[in-house]
Amino acid sequence: MTHHPPPPLTDALTLGVSLACPWDKAYAFLADPGHLPRWASGLGDAMRQKDGRWIAEGPLGRVAIRFEPHNVLGVLDHTVELPDGRQSYNPMRLIRDAGGSACILLFTLLRQPGVEDEQFEADAAWIRKDLAKLKSLLDEA
Repeated sequence: MTHHPPPPLTDALTLGVSLACPWDKAYAFLADPGHLPRWASGLGDAMRQKDGRWIAEGPLGRVAIRFEPHNVLGVLDHTVELPDGRQSYNPMRLIRDAGGSACILLFTLLRQPGVEDEQFEADAAWIRKDLAKLKSLLDEA
């Protein structure tokens, strides 16, 4: 995957979900790209590794996904390379709560140039649905 600088941004929206799950357990789940199909519906039904990259086939077509390395800060940023070569950078952070029995996941939706309000809101609604699915998975665990 060739790294291209991100296009200039016109807007951003941070969406969050509280998880009734210890930070360590949530991070282990979220940092494993193989778990993405269980909650991130926009990427597809399966993830596989090929030539050191994670590949998914779904509503966007075949996409390659590059994740930040494991870290103790809860940084789960990832870049999705679309079939046409454009890249979508997705900042995501897992924040510890003071007591250690829960955490908060924040996902920042970055509006790319040319994305109209209606599409931006539809993207935000999709992410909210995916975060709700994640919450149901991790709160039950």
